[in-house]
Amino acid sequence: MTRSHDRGDPPNMGHRLDRLLDEAWEKFDLEQRIRESGSWQPATDAYETPEEYIIRMELAGLSKEEVGIELRGGELVVYGQRLSSCEGRRLSHQMLERFFGPFARRFRLPREADPEGIRAWMEHGLLVVHVPKSSTSRHKQRIEVIEE
Repeated sequence: MTRSHDRGDPPNMGHRLDRLLDEAWEKFDLEQRIRESGSWQPATDAYETPEEYIIRMELAGLSKEEVGIELRGGELVVYGQRLSSCEGRRLSHQMLERFFGPFARRFRLPREADPEGIRAWMEHGLLVVHVPKSSTSRHKQRIEVIEE
């Protein structure tokens, strides 16, 4: 096999290419292990408005009955399981990019979160969770500085 530096490429080019290929293989291997272990984390966006915290989680193929949401010691826990539509069938996969099996995500709620007002719904394959801020934390409170 001709090394890259034999063709006039910089001497470190072959080493860099080998390292890139090793890194790509390690990433593929990690994703395969995650699939085989049945543990995955749905893609999630979390953001804040002046009134609330919003979490959007991709859960394509799941119904609201297949998703659990609990409040545990100041954490919002979202969990469930996505079953493969091919389970029990002998198939030769040509491409497998979606994750299957159980999942769980934990979100530490800030002090100003109002757990009593949490709302959640499924919307076109997205789980949407709204966590309102308590009414006292929504308003700025001016603290007057006094002279002594």
